[in-house]
Amino acid sequence: MKKEYTLSQQFALISLDGLSCNHRSAAKYAALRGIAAAKLLEEILLGREDMPAVQEFQTELEASIAAIKNRKKKEMDAVERETADLLLADGGIEIVPDLLGCDMNYYTAGISMKSYRSDREVYLSIVESVRAEILEEGPITMECACLLWLIRESGCIHDICSVKEQEKIQVRMTALCGEEELTDADYIGMIWRQEFHRSGEHMIKSFLKGKRELFKNPYLEGVNLLFPFLDRRQAIFVDFVIFGTTVKDRRWAMMEFLSERGHFVEETKNGSETLLRIDNAYYRVWPKTVRSYKIPIQGASLLPVYW
Repeated sequence: MKKEYTLSQQFALISLDGLSCNHRSAAKYAALRGIAAAKLLEEILLGREDMPAVQEFQTELEASIAAIKNRKKKEMDAVERETADLLLADGGIEIVPDLLGCDMNYYTAGISMKSYRSDREVYLSIVESVRAEILEEGPITMECACLLWLIRESGCIHDICSVKEQEKIQVRMTALCGEEELTDADYIGMIWRQEFHRSGEHMIKSFLKGKRELFKNPYLEGVNLLFPFLDRRQAIFVDFVIFGTTVKDRRWAMMEFLSERGHFVEETKNGSETLLRIDNAYYRVWPKTVRSYKIPIQGASLLPVYW
């Protein structure tokens, strides 16, 4: 029997996927605040038999989001433990070697790193359900609107929607919030206007925006800065002989290396290009030579692909 996940659990399965389970980061705290915000919505909106008064809901929402933004790190760590323990117990997520640990600088130093990995079928089911509801014609449920807001605010939207799709989402949600005859529109509009990031995370987003505009970094290709962007995934370098190899040879060498270290890896076509799907994310293999103590080292970089 297919398990039904709550809003906060669905969001956790998307936002915690690929994040370190034993290190703090801006992306992780954005995810944890999102989980706290999801629990709030379950309590004051989704869990009620009747809709609250609009003004009452707005007052409680704004005050509660402000409190979530000011929660201390220890409180956020408690949110992580509670959520992760439940999902680990039912198999929704598992703890696996962190992809960053496959970088030459980490594995040669013997550094062990762990991260969360969501069940592939569950992850895809949630993502495809959201995409189908928001990108296709038809009504949008309150739960989907809430989940989409959480995905937007945590920076996860760049992992699951292309630039054009994000633009379509923005247009559709703006129109939805302006539909006076729709009973849920006022509530969705209030939620859609809220943010749960702290000022330091806004600084990171501003830095990345400047980085994008000034340097046109291909690492950020496909990022639509219409929505918040947090660096949830990093490029890594793996050393192996590339002289005399083909593009396919390099992909297979990378796939073999990552598979041996506990990752699910498969090829996937993107137009004329072949990408690697590693666990629940997509990467591009890029040949590269780096220098260590002035000695050239051949290999390839894995670059995150944002649609």
